Amino acid sequence: MLGTMVIGPLIPLFIFGLAAVGSYTVAFTLLSLVLTSMAFASHSPSWCRFFLRSSGWFKEGCFLHFEQRSIDSIKEHSSMWAMHPHGTSIGFGFSLNGAVRLRAEDEATYLPIAFTVPKERLRRCNGVQAPAMFKVPLLRNALLGFGCATPATKPEMHKLFAGNVDFGILPGGMEEVALYTRGRERVFLKNRAGFIKYALQYGYLVQPGYTFGECDMYTSMQAGAGVRMWMLKHIGLIIPVFWGPYWYAPWLPRRDVPLHTVIGSPLKLPVIEDPTKEDVKKWHGVYVEKLTELFDTHKGRFGYGDRELEIV
Repeated sequence: MLGTMVIGPLIPLFIFGLAAVGSYTVAFTLLSLVLTSMAFASHSPSWCRFFLRSSGWFKEGCFLHFEQRSIDSIKEHSSMWAMHPHGTSIGFGFSLNGAVRLRAEDEATYLPIAFTVPKERLRRCNGVQAPAMFKVPLLRNALLGFGCATPATKPEMHKLFAGNVDFGILPGGMEEVALYTRGRERVFLKNRAGFIKYALQYGYLVQPGYTFGECDMYTSMQAGAGVRMWMLKHIGLIIPVFWGPYWYAPWLPRRDVPLHTVIGSPLKLPVIEDPTKEDVKKWHGVYVEKLTELFDTHKGRFGYGDRELEIV
């Protein structure tokens, strides 16, 4: 996945380079193959299972935990899993402990708790990502191969809500990627309330989730924050600069940090078809309190008792 994020954007440059030196046939053939693959990419349970095997990289394990109240609520209501933090790139908690587990179509292995929910509902689970990611060759193919990747546009979000689909979202978005600093638990949430507005319009169940360990995977470059924020504003994404501890493969994350994703007690929102700013502010505040409570309740259990959650 990390490879596609780097190699994918370079493919158009490679095709242009071939054309520039006169290899028109090769350039046209490669362009045709890339466009065709992007157009016809679709869900593959085998690809999902292959991707999930990467969790074996973490020597201490990759775990998904549910609070009991969360389990009880999931049985009865479709829900939006609001996952934090984003991390440096793909979000290990979001991807390895999200809907990909369900779309692998092997619940006994990847999500035994799923047997409390009808299989038909499980196979509809989804997740939303930055729209710009679906325009990148290879990366688009990988995302669509999961079968649970949807551009986070207003129309697509409304389709998920209207269809009562369970789905995951990273509310912090690319801003959270830009804020990433190893060893600091920071979430971009103060001015990010759109997901609460949508949930109010449909009376949705919102499940806060937090991944302990996500903020310790990599070291990131802190300089150039202004350039990254400019890219985010004008292009819709940023190119994060980060590296792990292994000189021979700098994209590999640390192996000695376990991943623990905890899904907390839910927030059941009322149905308000046209919520006011005050409505959104009120319920957004309740959500922030629930996320903070989730973090404080479990941080000591996973070895992060000395850390505080920063709401930026």
